[in-house]
Amino acid sequence: MFKVGEVMEIKKAFKSNQKDEQGNVLALGSIRIRMWGQTSILGNIHHIWARPSQFNRRIPLIGEQVILYHGPISDNTDGISKTNGYYYINPINATDDLVLHQHPKVWWRQKGNEGSVDAATPPRPGYTFPHPPKKIDNIQIFEADDIVESRFGSSMRLGSTVMGNTSVYEKQPTWMGTGNGDPITILRVKVPEGGGGQPKYTIEDLSKDESSIYITSKQKLPKVQVGFKKNLDSIKIPLFSKPQVLLDADRIVLNAKNDMAIINAKEKAILTAKKVILQSDKYFVDIDELLDWLKDFIKQFSDLCQGTAVFATPAGPTATSTNVAQVKKIQLADFNVAFKVPK
Repeated sequence: MFKVGEVMEIKKAFKSNQKDEQGNVLALGSIRIRMWGQTSILGNIHHIWARPSQFNRRIPLIGEQVILYHGPISDNTDGISKTNGYYYINPINATDDLVLHQHPKVWWRQKGNEGSVDAATPPRPGYTFPHPPKKIDNIQIFEADDIVESRFGSSMRLGSTVMGNTSVYEKQPTWMGTGNGDPITILRVKVPEGGGGQPKYTIEDLSKDESSIYITSKQKLPKVQVGFKKNLDSIKIPLFSKPQVLLDADRIVLNAKNDMAIINAKEKAILTAKKVILQSDKYFVDIDELLDWLKDFIKQFSDLCQGTAVFATPAGPTATSTNVAQVKKIQLADFNVAFKVPK
């Protein structure tokens, strides 16, 4: 049978080898919960210790309510007899608030996190949790989606292209596709903007979110902000509608700490920026400086071949080179076409 209890203490959840009042070692993530009888909220009140029901868990905050059930445990048994204990499931949605779920009609007792009755001043919900917490809007739900949301602005959507009568949704998808139900995965981080009021929905937005990873099947991502618009391939990114993985943030780091970093591409591998640097143990190469040097070298070589610059010899200056036309082509045509920057 399932029961509901109120979280009274969470401090022992964060360290190993913690013990209850009888000296028994507690499971990792164990919290102290206040339970009450089913007939009266003030009747048959007692405290129990409960462990997380699953390993993908959210540690509740003080004052929140959790669902409890009784089941077998093995860490406090002698191997012959069976021992039962309480398990808790993630906090219940008592207030329709993504950040904090303290029920205002129930949470009235503690003066401090260890403590005693004080109806006027509820304690902080934890030890490091921001107080007061920032308001976070819920990610828009679309039919059949699986969504994971944190209290701090991170979220993951296992969703799809949404087509049909989308007027039933408060927010519209910021991705586009032509096949209803084509899968997409979105991992994003968004700094809370604060505020308050009634709970409402928000939606992932590449033009506003701090950091994102999009794993697509056939969707376009029109909200992506291209960082270097002089690259003709970059400006086509919002229009691409085939499978892709897009990482979007102020800075992206790929770090291979012991072996190789490999980028393979069947067609092209493109690196664009206002400044591109290549560095090895021996050389530090600025691409602009390298090409400026190469351009100047070609000019000097061209002057020699044309006779504009000459070698002084005992018989007089050298004559014009027989490959003047080829050198001029390299200087004036090939170089400028190959390395011209689009406007």
